[in-house]
Parts: sequence; C-alpha cells; structure tokens
Amino acid sequence: MQPLLVLRLEGLLQSWGEISKWNYRDSAVFPTKSGIVGLLGCALGWQRNDPRLAELSQQLRMGARADRKGLILTDFHTVQSKHLLTALGKHRGVKGQFSTLVSHRDYLQDAYFTVVLQGEQETLEQIYTALKHPKWTLFLGRKSCVPSRPIYDRIYYCYQDIDEALSALPLASRASDVITVEIESQAYTDIQGNRYNRNDALGTKPRSFFSREVIRKRIVVSTGGELNVSQQGDSVH
Repeated sequence: MQPLLVLRLEGLLQSWGEISKWNYRDSAVFPTKSGIVGLLGCALGWQRNDPRLAELSQQLRMGARADRKGLILTDFHTVQSKHLLTALGKHRGVKGQFSTLVSHRDYLQDAYFTVVLQGEQETLEQIYTALKHPKWTLFLGRKSCVPSRPIYDRIYYCYQDIDEALSALPLASRASDVITVEIESQAYTDIQGNRYNRNDALGTKPRSFFSREVIRKRIVVSTGGELNVSQQGDSVH
C-alpha cells in the first residue's frame, strides 16, 4: 500500500490562478499543483524562491476530487494613479494625470476539494507535521481565501493508489450528485477519462512552470451518498 496524505480544502472563497494575465486573474476549476505546493511551502516556512519548492513539486504526485465544485464569483477592482504603466512599461493615459485600471478576479464560492498527495513517507510525514503547526498563515490560492476547517486530514496506508483513494474517501457534506476527479496521469494507462495538459507544475526558475498531464473523470454518487465506482464516464470542464 502507498502512503497517501489527504488534504481537505474548504472555505467561503478559493482561487487557483492558472492563466492569469495582468488585470484578469482567473481561477481554475481544480486546485493547481503550484498552488498546493505553495500552500505546503507556507506551512514549512519556505520562501517563494526556495529551490526546495520545485523539488517538492517533482517529488509529489497529486489527485483532487471536487466534492463541491463551487460557483464562480467575479470581483471587480479599480486602481487610480498617476503612475499606472502598460505591459510595455509606458504610462497609461496622459503622463502626470490620473488614469484608472479595472481588474477582474475570479473566486470559487463554497467549494470543497479532497486532495490526495503521493510521495515518500518521510516527506509526507514532514508535510503533515507542518500543516498541523504551520510556520505561516495558510490560504486557499490567494491570501484573502481563508480555510474554514483544518487543511490536513491524515496519512492513509489502506489504498493502492490515488485513484482508489479518491473513489473511497468519505464525501463532504452537501456533495454534488456527480463528482469530478482529476489525477496526474503518470502510471495510469487504463483509466477512462479526458486527458488534459495543465501548465501548473513549479519550475526551478522564479515564477516558471511546466506542463503535466492529468486525467479527469466523473463518478456518480449513489442514493445512499456513497461513490458508485462502477458508474464512471468522461468528465466535463
């Protein structure tokens, strides 16, 4: 059996930026690997440019289940200044006069994700201890997104792999009737589902990322509230 660390991500708001550009800050429908590794880095007390973060990203395999996928909330911000610059570094508007920039930021409302991490037992135990006694404040993607429950669950030794764990772990309250699951595709050649490339694995250079392939599938929840593993199909975004 593989040691698997399970995280429970629940909060009023979450935001997992994946393709954010300038004045538009998106949120992916699943937690990004870079966001999860960054969360672990906060618990461990590692700075943003610490090379151990990229190493941790490579060492861990990740899966996630959207027990509640949440609703998109778009927040509008306005910034007014005489010193706003364009992407080319030029003054926005007339130099010396006030100009206004509108930005859009997406959040997931009332979402709940069950995240499973696979790695070396010593690494998972170090992370688990840090999550119980974090060095810095933990947040769900953005610093304004505070978790509403402890993030750590525990380390499990009763599942063969991430796929089995996500198909068996108890669901959150008010879970959806159809649950979407995302798993890193390494070593999973026989799982039916849609395959995507996500550019969210941490690189060795500051703010650099590289692509990883994931599989998304749906699991139907039975009337008793249990996951019915026999009823599976391709997922949707």
